Amino acid sequence: MYNKSTHTMKLCLFNVAIAGCLFCGSFTSSCSDDKAKAQPEEQKKTAFEKQDDSKITEQHAKIPNSNLYIIPPAGFTVDEASGTLGDADGTAHFMQMQIISGTTSEKLLSDFKSEADKNFPGSWKEDVVTVNGHKANIYSLKNVAYNQYILVFTDGYSDEMIIGNYEESEAAIGKAMFEALKTVIFKK
Repeated sequence: MYNKSTHTMKLCLFNVAIAGCLFCGSFTSSCSDDKAKAQPEEQKKTAFEKQDDSKITEQHAKIPNSNLYIIPPAGFTVDEASGTLGDADGTAHFMQMQIISGTTSEKLLSDFKSEADKNFPGSWKEDVVTVNGHKANIYSLKNVAYNQYILVFTDGYSDEMIIGNYEESEAAIGKAMFEALKTVIFKK
């Protein structure tokens, strides 16, 4: 049964755990070099970005605090206060986490895998997928609060990661979230 206070507490604990990463990510991303600022916006776009701008549809929703768009499962809405795109009737949600300077996706994923293997043996799984023509991995794992998906692009398309959380009782929504991750588009 859905318990709003339990969901809020889990979401707060999860957000506190990654808040430092998000703060550092936004702080470091705001520090760009002057040469890049001097370029016209059109010159800053890569071929990937120009190609993908036209693929964003009315069905796509922007994941808060990111440059990522996704076609979410039915019933998912944006909650700017929590920085999530989540199920209005449950606890399942997506959120963005940018890899900060000084770490790598490989290191971060290695840490996630170690924790999952230690606390929930056998829960770590890696799926190699193609997302809008780009190579990516979707990692599945279990942690203390949620079952979790992590989408990481492996071809340099974006360094932003999407984390999808859902409770074990929301397995059907979890499957829909996995499929939704295959619709992600990056737009700077």
